[in-house]
Amino acid sequence: MLVCLPFFFLYKKNLRYKLAAAFKVCGTLCAASFALIAAIRLDPRCWICFAALMLHSVADYFLEFNYYLGGGFFLAGHICYIAFFTSLFTPSAVHLICAVCFIALLFYLFFFRWRKQIGKQLPFFMVYGCALSLMCACAIGCLTGHTLQGQLIAIGGALFFLSDAMICCRLLFSAGRAVDWAIMITYYAAQLLFGISCLLI
Repeated sequence: MLVCLPFFFLYKKNLRYKLAAAFKVCGTLCAASFALIAAIRLDPRCWICFAALMLHSVADYFLEFNYYLGGGFFLAGHICYIAFFTSLFTPSAVHLICAVCFIALLFYLFFFRWRKQIGKQLPFFMVYGCALSLMCACAIGCLTGHTLQGQLIAIGGALFFLSDAMICCRLLFSAGRAVDWAIMITYYAAQLLFGISCLLI
């Protein structure tokens, strides 16, 4: 990942978008390798996490060229993550509270603070935002297991939400290069934590 991230930004800066996207995908595949090992050697449930990471890898590529197509693959990956997290830790009041808080925050931002900037893209933002909120709520809800695995997943969920929140701000408002780096670092960290958590199953 430390190799892929700098090359992603280097080739993107040089307008070699396909090569940049390929390096971006490789970073996510690093995390997928952990889930693949766990699925083969430890627990078949990890195939769901591996599927999520593979869908996100495809999304990483297409997102560089088409936000809607990339967002669709991310949406499918989030659904797989929800299935994986809830198979590990039974949904509880913590999951519900986190989901309500995340979705309430989205409604406030999308309908009151950023509605003018979002414009006609509001349905897409809401569908994706709700799926993201549910996925991150299920991840943070893994804290109820009181295990290292649950803690890693919870931190990963929080980082994923933060990463996508920064992407949203970058799409709607101007942002510098530091924000791009922060987005990718938090994103890769989240995926890596999800992948590593499979080895602790």
